[in-house]
Amino acid sequence: MSVKVRFWGVRGSIPVPGPTTVRYGGNTACVEIRCGDQLFICDSGTGIRELGMSLMSEFKGRPLEGHILVGHTHWDHIQGFPFFVPAYVPKNRFKIHSVKSVGQDFEYIFQGQMGQNYFPVEIGDMAAQIEFEHTSGDIQLGETRIRTSFTNHPGVNIAFRFESGGRVVTYLSDHEGHRAFAGDNELTRRQDLEIENFCRGSDLLICDSQYTDEEYSYKRGWGHNRWRDALELGLASGARSLALFHHDPTRDDDAIDRIVAECRRIAQERSSGVDVFAAREGQTIDFP
Repeated sequence: MSVKVRFWGVRGSIPVPGPTTVRYGGNTACVEIRCGDQLFICDSGTGIRELGMSLMSEFKGRPLEGHILVGHTHWDHIQGFPFFVPAYVPKNRFKIHSVKSVGQDFEYIFQGQMGQNYFPVEIGDMAAQIEFEHTSGDIQLGETRIRTSFTNHPGVNIAFRFESGGRVVTYLSDHEGHRAFAGDNELTRRQDLEIENFCRGSDLLICDSQYTDEEYSYKRGWGHNRWRDALELGLASGARSLALFHHDPTRDDDAIDRIVAECRRIAQERSSGVDVFAAREGQTIDFP
């Protein structure tokens, strides 16, 4: 079974269109994963709008079924859903998977952002069949196994590991290394090792890498890795490819280029064969 990954939104926090972000893109988190004929969508940030238009063109009126996996319900991970055109087509069917958020079900939060005070169309007016399913562990969908892991992020967030056709793609967005956050001790080493094992052997690790060292000095506890932390995780877990992801809204294309160059220099210095790159809107990766 072939596995295909396409990036539709790679930015964190807020969309940042403009001349300084045209190469990597300014849309917030959305990644399409195809496992054979199965369609999986990781997060529904603003990138899901373009994905929806692409799906409409591809399916040309044929019924469409897919799974949307939402790590958590912060705005940058759900704000594109009201503009996902396939959800307005009666023949289509989508199941949205996530965990219970702090204090409220994620279904209620999805409905709330499309309430009349915020949006002219309510979620009940979407014509597709939409189901919400709480995820509390691993998911088996056809021949694809999706493992989940809680991450270190304010509120509740989960990562997804797709295992299909002998390939592994791990989506680890919105995570802050435990030792970076709380210091080096027995507990934080064990917590970081759990994440490392979750990512181990990934053909592609899509990893939160939002901050520089300087930014992290005053944003510790905000729930995001430094790019150095993402690189260390990729090296320690034996990932074959590492996609730096959830780029900070202040990061222009040239700054991302410099981070990638430094990551590659360090990886080469450590004699690692990991392929490090920055996720870019429209970028497609095929695993035959």
